[in-house]
Amino acid sequence: MANPKPTTATRLLRIATILLVIAMFAKILEFAQLLPTLGARNTLVDFDAFYIVGQLFWDGRIADAYDVTVMAQIQNALVGHNGFMPWTYPPQFDLITLTLPALPRGVAYAVFTGLTLAAYLAVLARLAGPALLWVLIALAPALYVTLTIGQNAFLTGALMGLFCVLSLRGASMAGLPLGLLVIKPHLGFGLAAHALAKGRWAVIGWALAVTVMSSALAAWAFGGDIWAAFLAGAEQAGAALRTDFYPIYRMTSIYAALHSLGTPPSVAIWAQGALGLLACVLIILAVRRGLPQHQTLAMACFTAALVSPYLYDYDMVVIGIALALIAADLRARTGALDRVLLLGLFWVAGGLGMIHALLHAAEPWEVRAAIARETPSYGAFAYLIALVLITRILRRPARA
Repeated sequence: MANPKPTTATRLLRIATILLVIAMFAKILEFAQLLPTLGARNTLVDFDAFYIVGQLFWDGRIADAYDVTVMAQIQNALVGHNGFMPWTYPPQFDLITLTLPALPRGVAYAVFTGLTLAAYLAVLARLAGPALLWVLIALAPALYVTLTIGQNAFLTGALMGLFCVLSLRGASMAGLPLGLLVIKPHLGFGLAAHALAKGRWAVIGWALAVTVMSSALAAWAFGGDIWAAFLAGAEQAGAALRTDFYPIYRMTSIYAALHSLGTPPSVAIWAQGALGLLACVLIILAVRRGLPQHQTLAMACFTAALVSPYLYDYDMVVIGIALALIAADLRARTGALDRVLLLGLFWVAGGLGMIHALLHAAEPWEVRAAIARETPSYGAFAYLIALVLITRILRRPARA
């Protein structure tokens, strides 16, 4: 039997999706030309921290990347003012950054961001199917943030999406992308809890093997001292988080939500840990109760943004994997009002912090820092409200 011809509406959706994807890659080329070298226009973005770490490797002092004093001196010298991005990534991610200086800064940004975006869109399309356009629209602010600063959210999102694709097939190789998430380990907690609840011991075994091998490779490439440097840098990052060094208003964690309202850091961090643990327990219970696998995998992806206090607006990109998994369920259970509300909540979670930052970009660094300390984490509240709404929606019966 021949396949039915696509309707006009279907053709228009496909054209709109293609145009949106083309626009994203065009934006990458635009920003590659805008900042062709480090410090161009007295500006550094997150990708530049990746590039600097790669340079430090070829200078033979990769461990200095974890020293806040050294990184501050390098970055301040490039832009001529205070304010810097500390380095807290595990050494496994350093293995990626060392490849970047092989190309000029602008080209390296375009290659890194373009390749990771392509991988992310491939798995997102596989999971979302006809709902791809709507998922991309819901993610538009977070996608834009990630594109403009060259963050690695497309990479981590692609790894999470690949885990879900392979898990839906029942493939043990799902452990490979789970193990590679060691570059941002907090994003893998929900996925690991899902694999444990399903009794997928081969998946856990592959994940552990990848983690061990990548750790050994990092130690071989950088020397055993890299781990001590990393732990020292992580400790400094924790202290900085407690002292409001980071822009809390751009974070989407429960820690950011509570602390931005005046809750002491010690209380907020315990609340964060309790929420993350509760989310993992709920995944296990959902699996044991026999909920559809695509829904429990979506829970695991949503949990990725509930574990760590250090979670930014660009990390909302990984939530696209969860939305893709349940897009059909949401469509069958929502009307126009629900969809608009969800869209608004995800736009606030993924974009309001960056809009706020852009509005005050011309202010002196000290003024911006003061404003950041006084601004609540609206994105965190929006994300939590969105999760509550989605939970209520999925409990409804599907419409005829």
